[in-house]
Amino acid sequence: MKNKLTKILSKPKIVIPVVAIIGIFLMIVEYNHIGKAPEVNVALNAPSSFIESKGIIDLSFPKNGRVAEVLATNEQTVHKGDILARLSAPDQEGAASQAKGALDLAEAEFASLNSQYASTKKQQDLIVKNAYQTLLSSGLEGVPSEQDTNVPIISGAYTCGKEGSYLISPYKSADGDTGYSFVYSGLENGVTSVKYDNPVLLGNCGLQIKFAQTTSFNVSTKWTINIPNTKSPTYLANKNAYELAKQNEEKALSDLATTIGNSDNNSIEKAKVAAARGAYEAALGAYQNNLIVAPENGTISFIDKDLLVGQSVISNKIVISITAK
Repeated sequence: MKNKLTKILSKPKIVIPVVAIIGIFLMIVEYNHIGKAPEVNVALNAPSSFIESKGIIDLSFPKNGRVAEVLATNEQTVHKGDILARLSAPDQEGAASQAKGALDLAEAEFASLNSQYASTKKQQDLIVKNAYQTLLSSGLEGVPSEQDTNVPIISGAYTCGKEGSYLISPYKSADGDTGYSFVYSGLENGVTSVKYDNPVLLGNCGLQIKFAQTTSFNVSTKWTINIPNTKSPTYLANKNAYELAKQNEEKALSDLATTIGNSDNNSIEKAKVAAARGAYEAALGAYQNNLIVAPENGTISFIDKDLLVGQSVISNKIVISITAK
């Protein structure tokens, strides 16, 4: 046999064609493998899709795809939530990114409306407050307990926001330049001098008072200052303006509350945010099917040799195992 083989190999006309045929056959066999990734079966690391046995957690993708990234290495320590491998899924990744942008926009619009609500409320509160202050401060006058021509002049803006009255009780006094002082009580209490030329403060709520100078000052007369002065010619107009301001505020805030919503009811903007969040969570869930994520802390104990970037994978084949800690 050896002699026959030697004779054959000594004849080039026979050897060269045979070698060429063998070479071509091998090239054909190899060509079928070039550029074709080995199929790898991988599954999602969701709690329902990994298998755990005797401290070993086997992981795989739930879908076919092409490997985009392998982040795990043998004997690597991993923590729960670490991404270990990822399939290429640009469409799903883009959809998740787009849905996240829509959610961010909806939340920003909702926050803007909340800011608008706060700003509107502050503005409307000020309008109502000013209308009420005008109602309380307008047309104030001292009503005498008996007929008296020495009428006090009330000025300033009443700022305490509490309805009621002041009772002015004058008396002779050595204090001041008029020889008279008065005690005031009711909404506030205190004592001050009677002035003819320049008004003096009546308590601490923004009002001032002075008396007209006369030849005689009747200390037996008591003066009542009602807040508001319902006898004033401007009272009804001011009261209507105040009521209208309250109605406008209620309507403005109610309209915004319907749009924005509150803890007690749904709203258009809340529904938009909820819908955007649902769309994002759905898109994110679809994208996460392309990931292998460590379900527990542990150490990588196995990686399939065919789990390589660019290679195609099929579902339901274990490609990564973790020894749980």
